Amino acid sequence: MKTLVLVEHDNASVKDATLAAVTAASQLGEVTAL
Repeated sequence: MKTLVLVEHDNASVKDATLAAVTAASQLGEVTAL
């Protein structure tokens, strides 16, 4: 399964919630981050 994750950031770092979403999505399959 492919998953699209929208990345929340502050132009310096990625937010913790985004990292958690990518980690969870990666367990389902391929992840694309925008």
